Amino acid sequence: MFPTLNKDNKKDKKEKALLLILLYIATILFVIWLLIVLFLTFFFSREEIKENSLLDKLYFISDFKMDTLKGSSGIPNPFGKINDSSDGTFNGIDKPKIRLDQPDRDEFKPAMKDLLKDRSFDRESFDAIFENMKSPKIIPKDSLHSTFGKDVIYIYHSHSRESFLPYFKETDKPEDAYHSKANITLVGEMLGKALEKRGVGTKVDSTDIVQELSLRGLDFNSSYKVSGERVRSARAENKDLEVFLDIHRDSLRKDSTTKEMNGENFARLLFVVGTGHENYASNLSFTEGLDKLLATQYPGLSKGILKKDSSQGNGVYNQDVSPSSVIVEIGGVDNTLEELNRTTEALASVLSDYYWHREK
Repeated sequence: MFPTLNKDNKKDKKEKALLLILLYIATILFVIWLLIVLFLTFFFSREEIKENSLLDKLYFISDFKMDTLKGSSGIPNPFGKINDSSDGTFNGIDKPKIRLDQPDRDEFKPAMKDLLKDRSFDRESFDAIFENMKSPKIIPKDSLHSTFGKDVIYIYHSHSRESFLPYFKETDKPEDAYHSKANITLVGEMLGKALEKRGVGTKVDSTDIVQELSLRGLDFNSSYKVSGERVRSARAENKDLEVFLDIHRDSLRKDSTTKEMNGENFARLLFVVGTGHENYASNLSFTEGLDKLLATQYPGLSKGILKKDSSQGNGVYNQDVSPSSVIVEIGGVDNTLEELNRTTEALASVLSDYYWHREK
């Protein structure tokens, strides 16, 4: 009887040992499976983040169908707001589309060494053309208005060395289009003069922000911080300033930044409104009114309004300083001074009209 009992005990021990081994194996397999799941989850999450980041950088606003802006009278109200509708349009205007083949210039971040390098430039041709444009011979019909010596518009350039490839001698690459003298600040001056001749007092700040960054040991990411210091200082010194325009140029190529009207080429416009602060709605309303008026007088000249929050870039762009603040991108790397000049005249005409007649 006792030998049989010992056999049973041994059998039970073997079964328990086998079960214990199987339990260990199952536990190890579960841990391996769990690690694989965690790894795959982490990997694909990172890939999704990268993809979303890339889409943010590649986001580009599509052309608006301007003919749908018209109301029953055929003339749009330039002071109304553009609201989202449930059918996927902005009151009949196509919503912005993602253009994967055309990166968004606003968040392009060149290295400081590239910004500080002055490439070979056809300065003589550039200066001659610019000088010829500085003294307009036609006085606009709306010049009867006047701010009587008060500056009410402030123009500045956070990316002050953005330049234009047609005047470079040895490169046609957008990433090389930077220059310390012949750059976007001259376009700001064009716009300022066009506004002044229409009676709108304008202060143009042509400070070389890149030089300021270099002197202070800062990089390109601090551009808006440095330009913002000047904006706030100007606002503190002159309470009459109402409208703040940060003038840029796009890095897109000519087919995306040029519009033919009446047999002449114009540099197209794009507005950027930062939604990364609580008072952005007033800037958006101001910009929508201006953009609608542009659509009426110069259909197709504006590419519309790009809204960017803090996850897509700076998100504020110093636009918290005033309810009438916006980034204005005028043309791109391939536009000529003649094209830029036509657009600054058109923008000044619409902006002055909007300034004098909009509800305040």
